Amino acid sequence: MFGWLRREPSHLAEHRRRAADALADYPIYEPPHRQGPNCPRHLRNQGEAAYRQHIQEFDARGRENFSYFMEHRHARLTTLTTFLAKFGVTMGVDDVGLAAVSAWCPGNCGALVANLRQDAMRQVFFQLAPWTGQYRGFNVIFDLGIFFGECVTARNRSLHWIYKPGSSDDGSAILSGYEIAGFRDPRDWLDPMSHMYTECENAEVELRSGKIGRIVHADVLAGKVRDFASR
Repeated sequence: MFGWLRREPSHLAEHRRRAADALADYPIYEPPHRQGPNCPRHLRNQGEAAYRQHIQEFDARGRENFSYFMEHRHARLTTLTTFLAKFGVTMGVDDVGLAAVSAWCPGNCGALVANLRQDAMRQVFFQLAPWTGQYRGFNVIFDLGIFFGECVTARNRSLHWIYKPGSSDDGSAILSGYEIAGFRDPRDWLDPMSHMYTECENAEVELRSGKIGRIVHADVLAGKVRDFASR
């Protein structure tokens, strides 16, 4: 058993144990390339020509990853359905299935991975590092993001997934680069994976304090779907 379970409040450790048992056989997300959405700007010091070449190669790998994501997202939802069934949840993109997943999140999604508030953990998620061992729960968080996005697009056919890469000094990221676009107001945007990471982060804080449902309550995810789908 992971050492951090022994250092956490007993009620949180118990939630972690239940999550770990359910996660034992959860399939790992395996894109072609292990890279995040942001190209490192510090590589400019290699020279302009070399940097342009790096950007082109980085972008090509990112687009290959996005193609993989689009091709496999429905299979990932099937995997998530099987996982949630272990908790008695019948998942679906319809209102009933969405409400069931939304109600499961408080007290559960915060137990999937420890220490989500740490930037190091955030980078493991957004850089698509292999999500094995103590990081295995990131596969579920990622798939919950897919579910969130699919619920939104199912309710508004003008909306769709796009790939939106960026850059940062060292390549670090707080977004996945996989966004929902097509809103009436072009200033609106949604990164479902980032939203789910934040929801799980907040749920972990609540689990640690023992005050479950104050921020991540049973209708949060369903409410976000309704909100974004109406824009």
